[in-house]
Amino acid sequence: MRWIPLWLLLLGSVLPARAQDTLALARLRQRLRVLPADTSRVRALNQLCYGLHDVAPTRALPYGEQAVTLARRLHDQPGLLYALLYLGSCYANLSDGPHALQLQQQALTLAQKLHNADGIVRGYAGMGGIHHERGDTTSALRNYRLGLEHLREPGVSVRTQLMLLGNLGGLSFYMGHTADGLLYTRRAMQLAHRHGDLSGESVYVGHLGTYYLRQERLDVAEGLLRKALTLAEAAHNQRVEASQLTMLATVLLLRNEPDEAEELARRALALARRISFPERVLDAYDILAGINEVRQDYEQAYGWRQLYVALNDTLNSKARLSTLSALQTRYETRAKEHQIRLLTQRAQLQQLRNRVLWAVVATLLLGLAGVGTLTWKLRRSRQALARHHAALEQANADTRRLAASKDRLYSIVAHDLRGPVTSFVGVTELIDFYLRRGDEEGLRRLPAQVRQSAQHLNGLLDNLLNWAVTETGELAFEPAVLMLDELLLEAVELHQSAAEARQITMTCSAPEGLAAWADAHMTRTVLRNLLGNALRFTPRGGSIRLSAVRATTPGEVLVQVADTGSGMSPEQVATLLNPDHAPARPQHARSGTGLGWPLCQAFVQRQGGQLQLQSKPGLGTTVTFSLPLARETAPVPIQHIVTSA
Repeated sequence: MRWIPLWLLLLGSVLPARAQDTLALARLRQRLRVLPADTSRVRALNQLCYGLHDVAPTRALPYGEQAVTLARRLHDQPGLLYALLYLGSCYANLSDGPHALQLQQQALTLAQKLHNADGIVRGYAGMGGIHHERGDTTSALRNYRLGLEHLREPGVSVRTQLMLLGNLGGLSFYMGHTADGLLYTRRAMQLAHRHGDLSGESVYVGHLGTYYLRQERLDVAEGLLRKALTLAEAAHNQRVEASQLTMLATVLLLRNEPDEAEELARRALALARRISFPERVLDAYDILAGINEVRQDYEQAYGWRQLYVALNDTLNSKARLSTLSALQTRYETRAKEHQIRLLTQRAQLQQLRNRVLWAVVATLLLGLAGVGTLTWKLRRSRQALARHHAALEQANADTRRLAASKDRLYSIVAHDLRGPVTSFVGVTELIDFYLRRGDEEGLRRLPAQVRQSAQHLNGLLDNLLNWAVTETGELAFEPAVLMLDELLLEAVELHQSAAEARQITMTCSAPEGLAAWADAHMTRTVLRNLLGNALRFTPRGGSIRLSAVRATTPGEVLVQVADTGSGMSPEQVATLLNPDHAPARPQHARSGTGLGWPLCQAFVQRQGGQLQLQSKPGLGTTVTFSLPLARETAPVPIQHIVTSA
């Protein structure tokens, strides 16, 4: 049994695909170019994905992904079912078991909802095959048995029945359940025979032959494998034919018939090379090496073995690509570590230079006779040391400041990103819950929740970016004439949908022509944060008012955001107004990003204005900030009612 290839002894748990008509696939790809984006295109994409999923899963993936996306957009449930099944098979063939299981589970859930017996059996068979490949035979057997419960239902295709019976027979042999393995394999063989599936019949006859090969009943195995080869040749299925040739050559080698074994192995090798079937090429190399070892032609055997090792290394090299992702994720960390090492080396070099300098000074003290010259040199050395010390102290202060700023920013990010991300996680759990219950109404409510979480996250990220820019000192201040009535109306319209959802009335008013000399980006950021906070803490049925007026102080305008929310205590107001706490989160402040208020203060102060806060518990909050006046304006007030309950 020395030269039996490993794949023969494992009795593959998944039914091999039929030989694909290359010309038919080419025609299908040509037809796909002119098909509109309807259900017929979904079917064509599914056919291409299924036709390539076993022999070229990497090429099949784009077709499967396009089919899933288009089917979901068209609400084509039957098309989506088979797109998920075929795409899951692609990922299974590419050894991405977790994602393949997820897709197969989605397909099974959809098949149960549609009462599609064929999809149900395929889903259980697909998940069982993935568990078998991962070595979880208990889960594999459970899924196969669940599939058996639906095997006799109307609508289950012959192909699906063959897949389940073949997989179950292979798993039974693998687990040592010989009687079950023979039963299911013979049932699959008989089913394929009844429906004229010569390729399937060849595969299952070959499985039986392989079983008897393992039992060392070589005469029975040879008869069955010769029959399997004849069926494969009649079906013109070259992949199955190549497999049966290598299996039969193995049996003949064990029966001490090396001449015929070599002939069959060379036929298998030529055929496998022609159809680009590297696994069978590898097996042919192994068998030919074994034949030459039996003949004691060790030089030839060594040559075949070298070819085997080279091809095996090539096939296994794809696994090494998985390390690239880990290398990529560690790249940034390594780069930072490299920078730290450089800084440490520079510090050590500076210390060494200082020691050398002191050594030189000591040498000069001993070697120089002139007190004046020695004093002059010592004075210069002390001045240099003082400059270096001052520079080092300044560098240490800058480093501590940057570290403290970074720690504060990390604290904010760690706390505030959790909320939006948790919202997204909650939405995914709701999706799973609604899918299990089949609650379409619940699913239709989810996009609004996703948009709300995304808007919250987008605002948070915008604040974080602005804060980072202000901390680095790279903030560009570009003042221009801003018409305040247009600016307030724009800010209110941005939050219109959120206000309508909570039945909050929003109004804005400003004298026509009133303008400020301010930076548009900074001012919009301040208004967005203040209006977002007002919406967050204003109850249903409340109101928010934005207004702008000329200040009593010459050359200034006042912009105000007032809400009828819950308000804050005097302690909370004092904590927010104290700049020493920014950007740390006040312990008694209302829940929020923790970053918006310090950012508003920084942007208002950068434009030469002041930020004021008035609030009482239960009486709402009013925030007022000043900006430079752009020009004289006519005091004609206008008012916009943007949203109402």
